[in-house]
Parts: sequence; C-alpha cells; structure tokens
Amino acid sequence: MKKLSSYILILFSLFLIYACIDVFPFENERPEPILALEGYITTIPKVHRIRLSRADRFSPDFNGLNRPETLAKVLIKDNLGNVEVLTESTAGVYLTQENFAAKVGKTYNLEIILNDGRRFISRPETVAPAPLVDSLSYRAVRTASENSFIDEVGVRIFAHFQDPPDQQNYYFWNMLPSDFQLVAEPELNLNSPFHPTCPRCPNPLECCRICYFSERPSPPNVNTAEDSDFNGLYQNIPIAYIRDNGLRFKGIYKAKIQHLSVSQNAYRHLTLIGQQVGLTGSVFDPPPANIRGNLINLDDPEDTPLGYFFASDEIPLETYIHPERLEFVFRPQTLFPTDCRAYVVGIGIVRPNDPQIPPADWNPNR
Repeated sequence: MKKLSSYILILFSLFLIYACIDVFPFENERPEPILALEGYITTIPKVHRIRLSRADRFSPDFNGLNRPETLAKVLIKDNLGNVEVLTESTAGVYLTQENFAAKVGKTYNLEIILNDGRRFISRPETVAPAPLVDSLSYRAVRTASENSFIDEVGVRIFAHFQDPPDQQNYYFWNMLPSDFQLVAEPELNLNSPFHPTCPRCPNPLECCRICYFSERPSPPNVNTAEDSDFNGLYQNIPIAYIRDNGLRFKGIYKAKIQHLSVSQNAYRHLTLIGQQVGLTGSVFDPPPANIRGNLINLDDPEDTPLGYFFASDEIPLETYIHPERLEFVFRPQTLFPTDCRAYVVGIGIVRPNDPQIPPADWNPNR
C-alpha cells in the first residue's frame, strides 16, 4: 500500500510540473549584414585594391562569418570627371588598372553599385602633399606585459622630417608585409621520436641556416599624428612598432612602411580604429564600438556601412634592422633546430618558392 501511494504521489507531481509549462513563442530576427569596405588609393602608380564584404551585426546568437560582396560595380571618380572602373579579381576584391594613381590636389570618391541595385557613395577626399622624410632610425624598447615576470620586447621605428609650417597636416603610417631572415640551427637537429633505431638522437644537418620570408608585422598597430602641437617643427616621431617574438630579430629585418598624408576626417577615423585595435581589456579601455565611415547609402540614409575610403600622397619608406645594433633583444631567443626551409608558414607569412634566395630588392648594406 505504501508503494502504491508513492507511485501516485510521483505521477501527480509530474502532472503538476508539465501542466505548468507553456510554450513561449520566440522568433529571432536575423539582423541585416552591414556592408564593409577596406581600401584606399595613393599617388604611387600600381594596382590598388578595394575589398567589399558583409559584416554580421552583433546579436544574441552567432549568425555566421563575414561574406565577400561579389558582382558589385565599383568606380573611383575625381573632381574632373575621370572615372576608374575596378575589376573583380577574386570574390569581393576589386582592382584598379596597373598604372592607376591619385594626384595631389585632386578630390576623389568611391561609388559602389551592388548586384541588387543599391548604391553607395563615399564623401569626397582631397589628396594633400606628404612632406619628404629625411631618414629613419630604430631602437629596442621594453614594455610591461600581462606576465609580470617577462617584459615585452620590440623595436620602435622613428621618422625624421620637417613638418610644413604653412598648413595643417595629418599623417598615417601603414606597415606593409616586410622581409626577414629566419636564422636556424640545423646543427642541433634531432631524429624523429618515431625513428626505428635511434629516436631523438642527434642528427646534425649541413643545410640550411638562413632563409628569407615575408610577413605582416605583429601586433597590428595604427600609427597616426596631426601637427597641431608641432606645426612647422622638425620631427623625430615614432611611426611603427614590431614585437620581438624570439625569431624576428635573430637575423636582419627589412621593415616596409607607407608614409601617407590623410584628411582630417580620415585621421579621426584611423585614430579611433587604432584605439579599438589597442584594447587590452583593462577598466581604462574605451568601450568597443562600430566606427562609422564615410560611405553613404543613397537608398537608405539609416544604413551605416563600415570602413573609410581615403586618398593619400604616398612616400614609400624602408629600413634594415640589424640585430647587432639593437641595445637588447628578447631572451631567450627561440631555437629552430633544423633546416630553415622546414619553417611552417603561419598566418600573414609568405613562403617564397626558394626560401634560400634573398628577395630581389634585398640590400642591407646600403
């Protein structure tokens, strides 16, 4: 009898639980992805690239990855009525002709017509002249890191130039993919742990100790400046930073940088981007935010595309960083105890056909 009463009580409890559950109708509205733009033009004749994609908005659930915006019509127009029609090379990537270049004093804007007919146009950007850079210098720097026992070590690059006294100038320095020597220790090579007769035994190699690779320096940093505090004065200003990961500065590193003039609005946009990129998670960080660019949706003024199209005067800069000229480097340096050609190319690193051959423009002695 006691067992029967227990069964009845359990069944009654389950009935009460299920009787209290009501289905709540919920429909998740999938936000419309935002058009995102990456690209700018300069005064150097070359192929200029504009990349278009669809960036998903923040929402309670994951809505997928960014997708390239294909089959769009992309035009660059100047104030004299000249039009450059870009060609889509790969999905979402649009290229100018090989000899296209902006001109100092001209005004440019970008027009985008999507495959569904929607039209976007950028606010006009006028190309201002960039002052010549006399020289570059560099020095090793040490900064505190998240690990209180190990400081971050890197190399900071400085530009020396005369700021024009008769105009307001805004600067942007963009790090390009740079070449470096990978120095290995093939004499320390060991057999595989699965070697049939002598696993992990010393097996020194005769080749190869030095290889050449190209990478986009890390961490990504946005370096900008405006001359309100130094108008007309000679400058010695930091324009780039490259972190020492234990491998980069075992050999010679060739840093490539674009010295660019930008408009006031482009400077503000890039500076805000730099603040967001530099977030560390501390209480002093600015809040994460979408930074509005200069693209306007002609069909929907409420739409807020991401990205900023600008036009700049460009002066290419480069400097060879010699490890023996640095005050200090990261210690301990990373050993690469095998053939340098076995280096696994990571994200942002370009593997040449023959890593032993220096790049065609490699000349560290000049």
